[in-house]
Amino acid sequence: MLPHAAAAQTVYAAGQPGVVGGNRQLPVQVTASVGGHCGFATGSAPSGSYNQPDFDVTGFSHDFSFQLDCTGPSRVAVVSTNGGLLTGGSVTPGYAALAPYDVSLNLVGSSSTATGTCTVATLAAAAAAPCAFRGPVSMSQGLLLNSTSVNQPGTYLRVSAPAYNGSSALIGGIYSDTLTVTVSAAS
Repeated sequence: MLPHAAAAQTVYAAGQPGVVGGNRQLPVQVTASVGGHCGFATGSAPSGSYNQPDFDVTGFSHDFSFQLDCTGPSRVAVVSTNGGLLTGGSVTPGYAALAPYDVSLNLVGSSSTATGTCTVATLAAAAAAPCAFRGPVSMSQGLLLNSTSVNQPGTYLRVSAPAYNGSSALIGGIYSDTLTVTVSAAS
């Protein structure tokens, strides 16, 4: 905002015929800012795979570490492709082809942490009762980390399940799921 009421002014260069004292001062206010940024730290996006033979008997737990590069509060969200560990094949009565597991997020910032755990079924895109950190991420959706996090160690996504004890036996096969993790600045 200009310090005085602005009025149209015409300025002529000194030395033009008929101009006396052609110099005028015109206040021009310039403002600028540098926006924050938020993403995964270079070379530290969550990725990888985990294979657990006989998970139905042994259960499993595995952490996928990653680091954030966010200069302000951020949100992290997760979406499951299958809503569980899924295998192909025909399912007969008394058997199942989808096994449940849990997904936990642990976010570490410079002055705060955020944690959350959900069943993977609530992370599926079509889940009727979605998890609080189900994606896609936005400025208001996902697990909130209310501080900066620039290359802070200790952030991870954990997948885990005890030995399977569902009401239906699992059919034989290779089970899999894909989790997609996204990050955004928070509002």
